[in-house]
Amino acid sequence: MKPFFDKISRIIPFHFIKTEKENHLFKIVLARPEKRNAFTPTMIAEIAFALQFANENDDIWCVLLEAEGTVFCAGMDLNVFQNPDLDTKNENLPIPNREITIGDAFSMLHKPSIAKVEGNVLAGGFLFICGCTFVVATENAEFGLPEVKRGIFPMQVMASLMKIMPQRKVLEMCILGKNYSSKEAFEIGLITHLSRKENIENVCNLLIDSILENSPFAIKKGLEAYSELPNLKENEKHSYLKNQLSEIRNSADAKEGILAFKEKRKPNWGNF
Repeated sequence: MKPFFDKISRIIPFHFIKTEKENHLFKIVLARPEKRNAFTPTMIAEIAFALQFANENDDIWCVLLEAEGTVFCAGMDLNVFQNPDLDTKNENLPIPNREITIGDAFSMLHKPSIAKVEGNVLAGGFLFICGCTFVVATENAEFGLPEVKRGIFPMQVMASLMKIMPQRKVLEMCILGKNYSSKEAFEIGLITHLSRKENIENVCNLLIDSILENSPFAIKKGLEAYSELPNLKENEKHSYLKNQLSEIRNSADAKEGILAFKEKRKPNWGNF
């Protein structure tokens, strides 16, 4: 799948998100709290640009997604989507090569990503947590798809949920439109880590540290393979995976990992 933008070499000013790079971690913050972080077309484009930047930057090994305010994301801003003239354009963004969707933006990120969820996630906000590798949520957060109560159906969310949850549970969430507690979301696999509110920072930091201890090159190639497998015929999969494994075995990271194991020390990864 081709990226949305041409080769990216820098981060640009954003209207609706904030970004920060700290060592090998790249943070993306949903920063529209006055609208419960409901996303607009411009906000989607900004997120897609930031994710592509992270994917193309070899010094970024992990992405953390968090949000300002009391609501993580309330889905799309219906007023703006019904009247595009209400959207605040970001003239700093390059014109995308094709239409941008949140699902596609996350599927092209081949690096571990963590959603740090401290507030409710509603409607299209599910696309953010479905797109992340890990989801750490506080015990007070709730998750719901109220679209059917508005005469709409969560089509894109349904497709994303089917990758991580049993099909009947996906249909239940889409059809009933009710809210689920963090405990329920954890039990059905929607979130991966459940945390007390006062401890979520520590839980996320431990998870980030665990990710950064491992080979970024091996993880990147593994995630690329994971994304590609559904597109391959059954008789092509093992040959493809064997070739990917050969590339990893011949990498500098693999040589360093084996040497560090023999020398009983921590490896110094180079991500190549």
